[in-house]
Amino acid sequence: MGLFSKEEKAKPKTEPAAAAPLPEKKIVKNDKDPIESVLAKEMTIKGEVSFKGKARFDGTIEGNITGEYLILSETANVTGNIDAATLVCHGRVQGNITAEIVTAHATSSINGILKSENLTVESGASLDGEIHASSRKQTQVSGPDRAKILLTPPIAENPKK
Repeated sequence: MGLFSKEEKAKPKTEPAAAAPLPEKKIVKNDKDPIESVLAKEMTIKGEVSFKGKARFDGTIEGNITGEYLILSETANVTGNIDAATLVCHGRVQGNITAEIVTAHATSSINGILKSENLTVESGASLDGEIHASSRKQTQVSGPDRAKILLTPPIAENPKK
């Protein structure tokens, strides 16, 4: 041991923690994150579109869209299905939408089946089709219990006489 050296103690070896698997869709909740992709209003795309991060589409898309955070501007026109973590819609969609978070602004027009865990609709938005919005996890019931649930009317707690 030298005059200026420190005595080293034995450190236990630790293994790095295993990385958790990444989710299929990244939910981008911060509106201030930069937009990574832009489709100009003069552009038309025919075919499948997929992206990561945040994208804004101002043009026309004829095909399905898969991505993380999608903003459709007032000039956007989509004919196809959308599967995203977050959708902010100001434009028109003719197709089905599956997204964890959907915001339909007053200028939006959506025709199709909309499935979302968190749905916000501004006054003036046009929604035509089916809406499946739920923040609760649904459980499947099968067998004889399902028939009992479907056929048994609710019992009134205080029936009026």
